[in-house]
Amino acid sequence: MLCIKPRLTATLAVAAIALAGCASGPDIRADYDKAADFGKYRTYGFVAQAGTDSGDFRSLSTQMLQNAAARQMEQRGYTRAENPDLVINFKGKLEEKVDVESTPAPYYGPGWGYGGWYGAPYGGWGGTEVTTRRYNVGTLVIDVVDREKRQVVFQGAISGVVTKEMQQNREASINRAVEGIFMQYPFVAGQTAPVPLPEKK
Repeated sequence: MLCIKPRLTATLAVAAIALAGCASGPDIRADYDKAADFGKYRTYGFVAQAGTDSGDFRSLSTQMLQNAAARQMEQRGYTRAENPDLVINFKGKLEEKVDVESTPAPYYGPGWGYGGWYGAPYGGWGGTEVTTRRYNVGTLVIDVVDREKRQVVFQGAISGVVTKEMQQNREASINRAVEGIFMQYPFVAGQTAPVPLPEKK
């Protein structure tokens, strides 16, 4: 397998987060700071400029990401505030990959009217068939940061193949991706001890 042409896009979240509906299932990974006191966190907000923004404006994808994350945080009892305990940032990446596979081509032996021509059998030929497949892989990373300490206390990432259908339904795909990451966030507002996470299927 050959992978080439990594590419960052200005609106990388648009496609990168559309991977939650991947047929084979996205890859989700997450971890949190075991030394952090999550019991003191009760409010949340967002960084002034997310990693998914381009220039000085907030992209449409970032707005969708913030809306999805806000629902997840409020389901866990957090309240949005001007000077929050936690701030959330998003980063994304879209990579074009190329898979090249080589397989032996069929060998055509003597026969089929060729054998014996001019006194010698025609042995045919074997070769190599090359198949090339191009596809996009998107990755979304969510950082939950202790605003006072300026330290990441939770980080989750989701990665998978991005299809055109997912990009066409990006808001629904964004919601699924953000929900998938927050399913690995083991805390509720004001509670120090982590809560049980759903078992991975």
